Amino acid sequence: MAKALLRLLKQILTYLGAALPDKALHNLQMLLNYMRLGRWTAAQGFHFPARYPHREQVFAAVAEQVQDLRVLYLEFGVYRGDSLRWWSQALQNPDSHLHGFDSFEGLPEDYDVPGGKYTRGWFSTGGQLPQIDDPRVQFFKGWFEETLPGYQLPEHDVLVINLDADLYSSTIFVLNQLRPHIQKGAYIYFDDMSRPDHEPRALEEFMYESGLKFRPLAADVTLNNAFFVCEG
Repeated sequence: MAKALLRLLKQILTYLGAALPDKALHNLQMLLNYMRLGRWTAAQGFHFPARYPHREQVFAAVAEQVQDLRVLYLEFGVYRGDSLRWWSQALQNPDSHLHGFDSFEGLPEDYDVPGGKYTRGWFSTGGQLPQIDDPRVQFFKGWFEETLPGYQLPEHDVLVINLDADLYSSTIFVLNQLRPHIQKGAYIYFDDMSRPDHEPRALEEFMYESGLKFRPLAADVTLNNAFFVCEG
């Protein structure tokens, strides 16, 4: 009886899916994603001591600790420069470096489920770089695979990495390339944890393969925006 009812339920769901528009299916998928993210966080043993309403408050939880140090801030996925501009204002040491990596041509591949908007080319600025009035800011234009392998990290006291690459493939590439420099005390921020098959998957894989441990520091209330510190 139970198996027959389950088959009937699955049949009904196929009819329901055929009748729903893509946008509705996308919204249902996102609800499931947030539940999966909560489960993933618990499975990793992560507990965020602070959760804030806004992303900028998540930034500030770390910026307040490092703002006077010689920070090397690396951002992957710059788009229009909103977060890079925020960090430019927050970091006070004149010897800090803020380096932004982006093709400025948008996503290299589709990112979302049907009904979502993040298809290949989304986030393109037509090749235009943001205008940020800070001599410490430098942009590295191109795909990460082109710009990051030859990149030489300048001297710094603390490393802060902002991963807004969205895709698993881009995120794991950056983490693996920076592996020699991700050491105890380095901070890593993830901007889109709500797709567990992308940034969370990359972080979990990186932890497993590198043996590094990360401690949660702060997140927004949805856990979509999250800061970690490397414990070595």
